[in-house]
Amino acid sequence: MKLNTVLLSVCVSVGSMSLYAGKNISPIEPPMVTIPAGSFEMGSDDRESSKPVHKVHLKAFGLGKYEVTVKEFRQFAKATGYPLPTECRHELDGWFKLASPGSWDANALTTSEFQPVVCINWKAAKAYTDWLAKETGKPYRLPTEAEWEYAARAGTKTDYFFGDDKDGTQVCEYANTADLYGESILQRDANTSYYNWTTGLHKCSDSSAYASIVGMYKPNPLGLYDVISNVQEMLADCYVRGYENAPTDGSARKDGECRRRVARGSSWHWDNSPLTARGAIGEDFSGGVDGFRVALDGEAPKASKATQYFLKSLKFAQATERKRRALISDFPEPVRNVKLKQSDGVVTLTWDKHHQQDIEGYRVYRNPIKGEMFKLVAANLKHNHFVDANAGKHEYEYTVVAVKNHLQSYYSEPVITKAGTFNLPGKIEAEWSVKTEGASISFSSDNDRGGHVLTGPEGIAKQAQMEYSIDVTKAGHYQVEFRVASPEDRTGFELLIDDKKLDRYAVAKTGGYHEWQTQGGSSIYLSKGKHSLKIKSLDSHWKLNWLSLLPKES
Repeated sequence: MKLNTVLLSVCVSVGSMSLYAGKNISPIEPPMVTIPAGSFEMGSDDRESSKPVHKVHLKAFGLGKYEVTVKEFRQFAKATGYPLPTECRHELDGWFKLASPGSWDANALTTSEFQPVVCINWKAAKAYTDWLAKETGKPYRLPTEAEWEYAARAGTKTDYFFGDDKDGTQVCEYANTADLYGESILQRDANTSYYNWTTGLHKCSDSSAYASIVGMYKPNPLGLYDVISNVQEMLADCYVRGYENAPTDGSARKDGECRRRVARGSSWHWDNSPLTARGAIGEDFSGGVDGFRVALDGEAPKASKATQYFLKSLKFAQATERKRRALISDFPEPVRNVKLKQSDGVVTLTWDKHHQQDIEGYRVYRNPIKGEMFKLVAANLKHNHFVDANAGKHEYEYTVVAVKNHLQSYYSEPVITKAGTFNLPGKIEAEWSVKTEGASISFSSDNDRGGHVLTGPEGIAKQAQMEYSIDVTKAGHYQVEFRVASPEDRTGFELLIDDKKLDRYAVAKTGGYHEWQTQGGSSIYLSKGKHSLKIKSLDSHWKLNWLSLLPKES
């Protein structure tokens, strides 16, 4: 990017900030690293969004050593009065709640001036770099996607700059990610679990439950910190799925969906992904795990006095945080040999008594559906057994942890209940199947009803089959209704009883994957007794919440 182009864009975009300008407050220029000129193969064949792999040539540029902190961003907010978001997706309860009151300087997650600034949006991050450029006369800006990947990978070809880490035991030295410490604190604070989320929970501890003070983990070979994970970083490029016709000179992509911008790296609240993985974020979206770092044309400048003072303050904050982390105790070893007995709606769990003498007790977790996040059902257990008299009829799992100094072990190997038989007439939730092929369980976007739905990468797949065990209390004709979502008309599905085809049901367009409708079709005859009910998908691109079979009115 040419210097005169940068300065022209700065003059245009910063002009709007003059309306909000307050006192003359000097910026803290971010500590920078010079990234040398070079070429690299950008992308990966592992993901469609990262194809095709292509060569990119870059000139030398500067890149922030750290993600922009609250302390640095405060200077911009005070100096400009820029209208920053007053709502943010930052509160946790099982997972992130929808947007609620919160801002960059007052949210549920930020506790230190030296954490990355969050609860802003892409427009605010861009405004910050424009202001920084105007105040210093230096061409500061947001990094491009090519610059970010080139610098983060630092000449390496593995998933991460330190290796592939397939077993997830090394990453805690280099990044703030989904780990044992975070799991303990998040389960305690917000009933939130990493287990069964994306690629899971790492068997290591990074000593941070939320966003970390910057620079606490090992840097990459170019001296950049937190590129693997701490907060997701917003970049200059418009988002386009895939790299067809992408620039090869390291510049930002300006075509595509400019309402969404590229985001790279992961956050403390997700599992980390390989450095070639891509994300996208809306220009106006304000979230609790989204931040940025700063780039600059040419070599990194010498640190100003304000920057030097910032670094001294940061060093003190890091030293204090290291002392706190040194006090965190070791994690207990996992619980072994958990067994499950199931009878008449009662589940009994037993496990081996823990061999470590300083264990305080046990906790039992259960998920609502097999493969979903675990929720606490029993705590402060002193004995190695537990009885759950509220067992459901569908398939789900239990796991047990040991507790020491309020920190819990990695989860035991889950034990699984057997799906029961559902009485008809009534409603069958789609996820309560005895056996499912070609569909996966996901959180429901059917806001009026909640729960879970069956879906997949492109909705429920063609030829997918879901099997349910039913007990018909009275023979007769039953009216079929189902709750579905689909962006277009689909062929739908067949119903089979004991492998005998009964009828087929088309799925009409609902308006999208998050627009749900109750639809129906012809009635079917069911004989009294226990049967196997199957739903066989005849098409893809549809989702199912539930199926209802009620007596047909005469």
